[in-house]
Amino acid sequence: MLVVATARSFRKYAGNSPAILKEAGLDFLDLSDEGFDASSTEDRLAEALRDADAAIVGNEPITAGLLSRLPKLKAVTRRGIGYDSVDTEACRKRGIAAMRTTGVVEGAVAEHVFAYMLYFARRVDLQNLFMQNGKWTRLPMPGLDRKTLGLVGFGGIGKEIARRAKPFGMEILYFCRHPKAEWEAEYGAKYVPFDELLERSDYLSVNVPLTPGTRGMFGPEQFSRMKDGAVFINIARGPVADARALRSALDSGKLGGAGVDVFDHEPCEDSPLMGSSRAVLTPHTAVFTETNSFIVNERAAKNIAEWSKGTLDPKYRIV
Repeated sequence: MLVVATARSFRKYAGNSPAILKEAGLDFLDLSDEGFDASSTEDRLAEALRDADAAIVGNEPITAGLLSRLPKLKAVTRRGIGYDSVDTEACRKRGIAAMRTTGVVEGAVAEHVFAYMLYFARRVDLQNLFMQNGKWTRLPMPGLDRKTLGLVGFGGIGKEIARRAKPFGMEILYFCRHPKAEWEAEYGAKYVPFDELLERSDYLSVNVPLTPGTRGMFGPEQFSRMKDGAVFINIARGPVADARALRSALDSGKLGGAGVDVFDHEPCEDSPLMGSSRAVLTPHTAVFTETNSFIVNERAAKNIAEWSKGTLDPKYRIV
């Protein structure tokens, strides 16, 4: 059985992945240096995966059309937890197992959210700029203590953000489809309706999957309801928020800042947010730490190895 990896940088951060696959009796072909990404064409992917029984992918579009051209493919695992790039219904119809690396990326993403929040809370970059230019300029900063953090979506990532926010003295609010009373004691987070969360949050982080229900979840109306000077953070998916509406809210001064790691199309070199002094943009790197890259790749390899042996924990299965 042949496993093919097209996920970017898999080779660089493979760690024990090849050994994991070999011990499971699987052959392995690493094509991760071939430049595959979310913009890869169906033809290129079909050629790369034509002999694959299983695939380890990143953000490459695993579409129904592609799957129809891969009669040998029996399993695919995302190196990540979002799976909007995988046509899960097509996988189901064709009997293809679809998996993801649940449980090993959430902490790194939560850390990235905190990097955004601390940037706006303390503006160390600005203070350093003054000092480097010989200016002893002391400005009061908003900080995080006693500020309100709103979490839209309270899955693994939302919970990891809450864990980190509690020691900072923040009030934590969350909104999700299926709240649980015990989460207030466990994470120090209080469930509130969506509109109330918008109105009360000083920092708001969006942590939801991209679905028909979340596409366009944040637009002009939602930004207008947010607290004046609030910071909006999107580490979910680009289409969850209207980038042009966000830029307008920043330019008008309604919002004090935005931290954005995801875009409507990726790679992105033309976001409406580019050029805004109130926006901090990163190229979909929330999960991308050196340590986490090894862990995620090894979990992806374990997904395939355990699936092949029939021992895969269902929590990693999408289909």
